[in-house]
Amino acid sequence: MMESKHIDESNEKKQDDETQQELPLDQYFASIGIHDDSPEQQKENELPSGKESKEPSALRRVFNFVLTVVICFVIAFLITRFVIRRNTVKGTSMVPTLYHLDEIFVEKISRLFAGGLKRYDIVTADTNRKASDGEEMIIIKRVIGLPGERVQIENGHVYINDRQLEEPYLPESVRTYPHNPDYASVLLGENEFYLLGDNRENSQDSRDIGAVSRDDIEGKLLIRFYPFSRFGVPD
Repeated sequence: MMESKHIDESNEKKQDDETQQELPLDQYFASIGIHDDSPEQQKENELPSGKESKEPSALRRVFNFVLTVVICFVIAFLITRFVIRRNTVKGTSMVPTLYHLDEIFVEKISRLFAGGLKRYDIVTADTNRKASDGEEMIIIKRVIGLPGERVQIENGHVYINDRQLEEPYLPESVRTYPHNPDYASVLLGENEFYLLGDNRENSQDSRDIGAVSRDDIEGKLLIRFYPFSRFGVPD
């Protein structure tokens, strides 16, 4: 009887060993007090549950979207305030170069530097006056006289420092006459420009308001983008 009991105990021990060997290694080591402390295992143990991992991700997406929208608005504001601006031509003072309701872009960088504005450039300027509808009166004209020059209007022509100005963008039949005698002959200051409309018979310009300061010039014509049939940079 004693021998039979010994055999049974051996069989039970053998079965226990086989059961332990059938366990996965990580569970087996854990059952005997040995744990896997590798970085991979620690990282796996630290992973949040499925629900917890999704919530921060959704919040992060919302935050990124809002941040992107804010950045876009700031960039758009800075560009339109300091770099480029859209304008609508109102009136016919620049015909045949620009027409009523033409849509244009003007850049606002050149005006900041000496030499940035050249003769024949088309610019927009604030006249410090109000239009008939009460809105700020912005004019679009062509640069004729530059700082330090003397501009004279005589006999239907424009003279710069006593030399007749060539104006190839105008029909040959066009003549230029003064409006206000006080501005028929002007010596321009250091930061002053003499501006004229291409439609000389129907334009309020420096012949009416005198020289325009650099500070009052808002931008230089970059391109006309509408109507598409006249898309491009006017001469």
